[in-house]
Amino acid sequence: MSVTDLNRIQKPRTKTVEDKARDLLPQALILLGFVSVIFAAVPELDLIVSRFFWEPTVGFGFTKDSFLIAFRDANRVLPWVVVGIAIALLIPSPFLRYLKNPPAPHKLLFVLTFFAAGPGLGVHLIKMLVGRARPKALEEFGGSALFTPPWELTDQCVRNCSFISGEAASGFALLTLVVFVNPRYSTRYLAAVGIIAAAFSLNRVVFGAHFLSDVVIAWSVMFVLAVLLWRLFSQNAPQIDALFTSEARRT
Repeated sequence: MSVTDLNRIQKPRTKTVEDKARDLLPQALILLGFVSVIFAAVPELDLIVSRFFWEPTVGFGFTKDSFLIAFRDANRVLPWVVVGIAIALLIPSPFLRYLKNPPAPHKLLFVLTFFAAGPGLGVHLIKMLVGRARPKALEEFGGSALFTPPWELTDQCVRNCSFISGEAASGFALLTLVVFVNPRYSTRYLAAVGIIAAAFSLNRVVFGAHFLSDVVIAWSVMFVLAVLLWRLFSQNAPQIDALFTSEARRT
């Protein structure tokens, strides 16, 4: 046996960032279960938090704040910008040859699939299934609907319901772009963008459009989805990239 063979046996393969991300599924599921149990056991937390931003005379007054409105609108535009750029980079084109380091197709597909399956389809399916009324529609805040805990199936809302928050899911989606960031800077990216995404999400609570649980559970659900999708796309990265590379050569 050669020295090279011994080194291969003695030195286990160092886990890459992609490997570590794939291993996060247990933690993601535990987090989702934990926050769901907390808000189910103490549903009053939602009402307590929402009352901070509501006054009997003006209701949820921050809904008239021009800065917060612009901040909300930015969160509504950003997903379309990201999706548009990702699609443009994924379509085989001779212009891509001029890019020094074009993003890997499997990463672009991962982001596009996440935006479609998470903030898109997944969120709206849960909204229709649960039917939770928004805070501003409740009797406690001047409306007529009844308060219900998260995950409780109810008929208090027919469309565009509260649980889970689509804009919180869109905010979380910005974190998935970390797959394009150099691993040396990934922690900084997650910290910086995480703060912005959290602000996007909590802004909806301030507006009386969502409960705190709508936001927190939305992030937890998106975390699970992101790990599952990343497992799928990263494990099949060579095949996906090869497919798009061959298509690009034909253009």
